[in-house]
Amino acid sequence: MKPIEGYNKLRGGYYTPEKIAEFIVDWAIRTTTDTILEPSCGDGSFVNAITSKLQRMGTSDQAIKRNVTGVELDKTEAKKASRYGASIIQSDFFTYYQNCIDDKKKFDVIVGNPPFIRYQNFEEEYRKIAFELMDKHGFHPNRLTNIWLPFLVLACKALKPDGRVGMVIPAELFQVDYAAEARQFLSTYFENLTLVTFKKLVFDDIQQEVILFLGEKKSDKQGIRVVELEGLDSLTAAGQSCLGVAEIKKLDHSKDKWVKYYLSSEELDLLVRLNDSENIMDATELYDVNVGLVSGENAFFVINQETVDNFGLQDSIIPIISRTDQIKGLELTERDYTDLVEKGKKVYFFNTGDLPFEELSESQQRYIQWGEEQGYNKNYKCRIRSKWYHVPHTWRAEAFLVRQANLYPKMVLNNKNALVTDTLHKVRFHEGIDGRAVVGAFLNTYTLALSETLGRSYGGGVLTFEPGEMRKMRVPMRFAEKFDLDQMDKWQRAGEIDKILEYTDEILLRQGLGLTLHEIKLLHSIWRKMRDRRLTRKGRKA
Repeated sequence: MKPIEGYNKLRGGYYTPEKIAEFIVDWAIRTTTDTILEPSCGDGSFVNAITSKLQRMGTSDQAIKRNVTGVELDKTEAKKASRYGASIIQSDFFTYYQNCIDDKKKFDVIVGNPPFIRYQNFEEEYRKIAFELMDKHGFHPNRLTNIWLPFLVLACKALKPDGRVGMVIPAELFQVDYAAEARQFLSTYFENLTLVTFKKLVFDDIQQEVILFLGEKKSDKQGIRVVELEGLDSLTAAGQSCLGVAEIKKLDHSKDKWVKYYLSSEELDLLVRLNDSENIMDATELYDVNVGLVSGENAFFVINQETVDNFGLQDSIIPIISRTDQIKGLELTERDYTDLVEKGKKVYFFNTGDLPFEELSESQQRYIQWGEEQGYNKNYKCRIRSKWYHVPHTWRAEAFLVRQANLYPKMVLNNKNALVTDTLHKVRFHEGIDGRAVVGAFLNTYTLALSETLGRSYGGGVLTFEPGEMRKMRVPMRFAEKFDLDQMDKWQRAGEIDKILEYTDEILLRQGLGLTLHEIKLLHSIWRKMRDRRLTRKGRKA
């Protein structure tokens, strides 16, 4: 399979640390007669751990050869893995699965570290088989699907009724949309799930955050638990004992993101109760949200005053917000916009209208010709337009929603009637909805806590929202008309979020929803716990 430049895959060029393989194998193998599969064995890190464990248990070499199977595509790696005494099959896993496993053979234990290869790098020969198998089992993979997902799902399907799977999986499982079906499947397929996560990165030379996925089809301890460790040293020091201290929570058999399982049962119960409350409004009852303008080349279309003056474009520009840091408060005012212009910020959008080139002004033609000299017209988004220099745009935003949040997401009123690039989302309020009230109500501890379970966060710690995730937000609105948004705006500009939340929580949560002080305190705990966890992962390495 095609390697990814500078990244490769989580096995192959980046082998599983010995201690992780040993930990998973020690948990998974329970008897000397267990039949075991390693579907992506590389040079044998897991195979070595498997055979060593079985030998310590007194298993004969013949039984190991008979009961332990490894699959590896690369011939050289397969030869290396074979030195540990297991039966190594030189093949891609999906072809082997189709020919030898599917509806034919089941295993007691499946362990491994599937490759991390994105759709476009996944060779079509193997991808076709993988997707056909996924489709057969009721899944709907798409162009976002990474190879680790069919590895995990098909491995689970190859387990005996009381089988166990232990795999090193990207932490994407917790939150990406393309794994939503898999989350629902896993939550119903296994009686017990354990997810071991790390605050620090545990693989050398890559920034991919991983989890140890441990699933039992039959268990007397039904539910899900998340074990969060500092790093690889913590796993080595604690061993299997780390699994016994984590609280087991009830599994939600939905496609929801699993980041919520970092919370306690009490915290989860409160969120479930509030999420079902009829006194809290769904975002879709309040506003439409969509991506901002995609120009195809902001360096050409989004310009500052200097460029306007140099090319004489004063009659060819529209106000636009192009960066999150250009909106400081809860309202974008005329004064804010003027300050941005005076500071040389790129807040003008070059707009010609849908006119033929020969009908444009001399200054517009000159600027477009300059853009063509830079090669901007050859960019994909530009060249597929009938007129590369004309960017169509739909409705204007009445407010903006932050797409990538550091401490917390916010909504900002667009009093300037400016366009916005896709660095933010645009919002249009439904008829009869007071936009000022919604902007104020958006900043309350419940909505912020919920946002941490809806957004997605990667290694950099930033919380990212797509429009679909913003449509799942919920906002308590009872008594929101009481807000003094001007005062809230001042607090926001001063970075005083605690004052904002004290103010909004009293009105919305205490008065509006009737929550107790303990429940509000619990919501603060949820928000801070989830927020601080993603922020402390930023740049950390074991």
